[in-house]
Amino acid sequence: MDDMAARHLRSVALAIGAAWACWWVFFELAESLADRRFGQAAFFLIAMFAAVVLAWKWPAAGSVLFLVEGFASIAMFAPSWAHRFRFYEFLVMFAMMPLPPIAAGILLLLSRRHPNTREPAVL
Repeated sequence: MDDMAARHLRSVALAIGAAWACWWVFFELAESLADRRFGQAAFFLIAMFAAVVLAWKWPAAGSVLFLVEGFASIAMFAPSWAHRFRFYEFLVMFAMMPLPPIAAGILLLLSRRHPNTREPAVL
């Protein structure tokens, strides 16, 4: 993978991560305004934007954090979603919560792959 493609993958990954973080911070802030409890919104703000900032500065660590957040949300939320929602609603929830950080983490990992500089063996 050339340097331009790696930068493009990294930019797409960061954009996905930032959009995901913005959506959930907005959602949690709106919910906390209604309930007048701001602890969960503060947690989401810190946890989600920390992943984006970490990925921006250190892509390898950020990719791991994105993947951990994505798979942790599957472990925490998917079992209850399966019982509360119809299949298509489950897919929408899956696309909104765990899928974006998993995609961002995978794209960041792919952006770090270095081209294979070995010459092919001649027989």
